Amino acid sequence: MSTTAPIDPAGKSTPAAYVSFRTFLSAIDALGHGIPKQIDRTIWRSQSGVVQSQIMMALRFFNLVDEEDRPTQALHRFVDASPDKRPEQIASLLRYAYRDILDHDLTKMTPKMLEGAMENYHVSGDTKRKAVTFFLQAARFAELPMHPLLHSTIRKPSAARKKRTKADDTTEPETLPTNGTMHRVGAPPKIVSLRSGGTITLIVDVDVFAMSPEDRTFVFGVIDTLQKYEKDSPS
Repeated sequence: MSTTAPIDPAGKSTPAAYVSFRTFLSAIDALGHGIPKQIDRTIWRSQSGVVQSQIMMALRFFNLVDEEDRPTQALHRFVDASPDKRPEQIASLLRYAYRDILDHDLTKMTPKMLEGAMENYHVSGDTKRKAVTFFLQAARFAELPMHPLLHSTIRKPSAARKKRTKADDTTEPETLPTNGTMHRVGAPPKIVSLRSGGTITLIVDVDVFAMSPEDRTFVFGVIDTLQKYEKDSPS
């Protein structure tokens, strides 16, 4: 097979996309409010730096941004497409970026054959495993026909993730890892009774490592103010 991965400005081939497929779709959705003239990592501030880099590499791999990270017409078409057209858009991206693999015919390809073919897209080791996972999830989303063995390797949400008890949501703050790099803290809602009647509710859902110093000062200032108000209020 020949290599068809896009070439970056430095002359090195851009590796196949290996970000979480769901994260990739969310990154595209984030551009629905308006596509900047130049795409950069700060668009996805809720993601970790590692995931932001993976998103940018995926955009370059699919030619959704040019050599200067400016949005291409392909990105505009992708973002502007209606939700029911999203599978069709993903299929177009796959046909462009993985031409060799799709020309081989997924209905006649085993998982081992796919892993071997993916090596032509400049990924190896754990990165190759993630790239294969991205490709299979994208192919399933695009409703591309594939061999049953490929279908069986597509990971499904674990039972532990789907089954959450009420106690899980009310005991204590939890750290939710995303792709092994995200450190998001979510606490149960804080409800404070007002002296003149009524209540105020504070919900915290933030990636603590992505917060700027100004945001940390503001958020913890709000928390301290509510706690002091509650402490000073009559029981």
